[in-house]
Amino acid sequence: MNRVRSERPYLETIDIESNMNTLIDWTTYLGSNFGAAGALAALRYYERVGWISSTARQTIQTHLAGMSAEELHSKKYDEPGVMSGPLSSLSGTSFGAHAKSLEFIATLSGSDLESSMLRIQQAVHQTPVELDRHNR
Repeated sequence: MNRVRSERPYLETIDIESNMNTLIDWTTYLGSNFGAAGALAALRYYERVGWISSTARQTIQTHLAGMSAEELHSKKYDEPGVMSGPLSSLSGTSFGAHAKSLEFIATLSGSDLESSMLRIQQAVHQTPVELDRHNR
């Protein structure tokens, strides 16, 4: 069963039967954009930052292992996806490829990514002090 944390998409497990199309789309996206090694590295990164659990990572890795060599063509950010919705500002950036993965994670976990982004934007606007990253 999927578990959702309150502030971000968090994918603990994947209900393969009801999410097969999304899982195939995401696996294909990872393989074609990052190649085999890059897709595995991206999944480890997503686990490290708390987007997915080790169980979800292993499920996706199993599906990656079933892909053909032609499907595992690495474009390595050559064509960063055009984003729509709450992550559209990341289109064309080096993080855009990962933002697309975040959309897949949100879909698989049943998270409302747009609501999460709106809460973050509201919090930033309500902060009375400007946050300066250089003074940490």
